[in-house]
Amino acid sequence: MKPRPDDMPITCCLTSAELREREATLLVQFSSAVIETEELVDGYAFRVPGDRRWVAIIAEMIMAERECCPFLTFELLAQPSMGPVIVRVTGPAGTKDFLKTVLCKSGASIWQWSATRKL
Repeated sequence: MKPRPDDMPITCCLTSAELREREATLLVQFSSAVIETEELVDGYAFRVPGDRRWVAIIAEMIMAERECCPFLTFELLAQPSMGPVIVRVTGPAGTKDFLKTVLCKSGASIWQWSATRKL
């Protein structure tokens, strides 16, 4: 029986060297694409361009992160007419603090999108 996400530890199973490599490659690519970040109760939502190149990078990032951080939940919303893509990354208690250290680097702007906007 697989553990429920709420029962999983909030840890990445990459070694320090693997994490540094991931941060220097895939995560820096993803972070460079982020147009806006919304703080959620249990994580963050990231708005990125909706063109093919960025969607491929997002898909690669999601697959890689699912392997090393099984507690994360990813939701992908593609806006119509090739508009922006919104990537919601959430999880159990403690996830938001974890994501802040990995995906929300210092100096990055975090905007609160309109409360009436549904993701």
